[in-house]
Amino acid sequence: MSISTRGGRRALRLVLCALCCLLLAACGGKEPVDDVVANGTVILEPPSASGGSDDGIKERSLGPSPAAPAVVTPVASPAPKTVRPSSPAVASAWKDLSRRLAADGISGPKVDALLAGLPATPTQSPMGRKIKALYNRKFFPAPPSDKPQAQYYKGVVTDANARLCRQFISANSKTFRQAEQRYGVPSSIAAALLFVETRLGKVLGDTSENAFYTLASMAVSRTPESISDWLPQLRDHEQHMDWIAETMPKRADWAYKETKALVEHMLRDRVSPEHLPGSIYGAVGLCQFMPSNIATYGADGDGDGRVDLFTVPDAVASLSNYLARHGWKAGLSRERQHALLMHYNHSTVYANTIMALADRVAALKRVSGRQVRLPSFFDRSRPWPRIVPAALPGSARAYAFLPPFRGLRCSADPYPLFLTSC
Repeated sequence: MSISTRGGRRALRLVLCALCCLLLAACGGKEPVDDVVANGTVILEPPSASGGSDDGIKERSLGPSPAAPAVVTPVASPAPKTVRPSSPAVASAWKDLSRRLAADGISGPKVDALLAGLPATPTQSPMGRKIKALYNRKFFPAPPSDKPQAQYYKGVVTDANARLCRQFISANSKTFRQAEQRYGVPSSIAAALLFVETRLGKVLGDTSENAFYTLASMAVSRTPESISDWLPQLRDHEQHMDWIAETMPKRADWAYKETKALVEHMLRDRVSPEHLPGSIYGAVGLCQFMPSNIATYGADGDGDGRVDLFTVPDAVASLSNYLARHGWKAGLSRERQHALLMHYNHSTVYANTIMALADRVAALKRVSGRQVRLPSFFDRSRPWPRIVPAALPGSARAYAFLPPFRGLRCSADPYPLFLTSC
């Protein structure tokens, strides 16, 4: 081999070595930023929270570090935000009521749920009806009448209704007996009161709205605009707008007090609004309590730990407790009884009707399985009946039931005699 040939080969080797060095420098000159997964898996990572220039989602490779075994390590994704159940949406019409209740310490999810369950628009009827009654009484009072005032509510004081009351007492004998023993209110009075108020629970509401909606609507109706549908029914109302504007907030404040008491009752005694049919101004239950009276006079007659005035035991116990707390006790004069009934409803006709119906109920006694109507001159304050033996011809035996007479002496032939064979 010639010298020139050797020199050419040496030069070729130098050139090849230089090319290899350049290739190595280009391929292995920097370390990878991200680990490479053996199988080439790539995940997507959200843009940086530091405010960098990345506008979209970037790719990030996952893989082992050079010194670690080939294990795929997941990248921690941002912790998901805790999604809390939102409070039920309360319509804007009830926002002020919600804030007022909260200021009085009544708030929370349960209260929000109650308010959210109300229709979005308050009803104008309760406040409109109340303002109309007050307006006509003040500006257009009824003229005096020559007709005598009714002594009783029409059609209530009858023997048929007395029998219904007696049957109601018999069907709930334990309830009435316990209430009379505890509070001293006779069963006849309690039953007659329930009959006058709700026909023994058969007529529990005289409006389509429940008591909560009725009272809440009154509580937020503070301006004449709130009863715009009723203003045309007020004669010459344009001349008395100042009086209407002054009167409505007073009635709304009264309604708020009752609304607040009703919300407390619903929360405390676990009563839903749907279970609260009411009167035109929000009285509830068989005994027609205004809500503000429930906490003070409501009584748990059946021992279940709550007051539900739509049950007979709680209604009877509560009305009896109300009368007892106002002074009812055994041996009161009829005048005093009448006065205490007027505490329940300030109406002479109301008290007259209850007492007259109660007299008929008390006069019904069971003799040999039949109800007997006693004449009004019997003295019901004395024990009844007195049972004495009655002599009959032959071997027959009988007993005479002798009711005590008021202001009369029994003759040798007392009237009446009820004879039962033995």
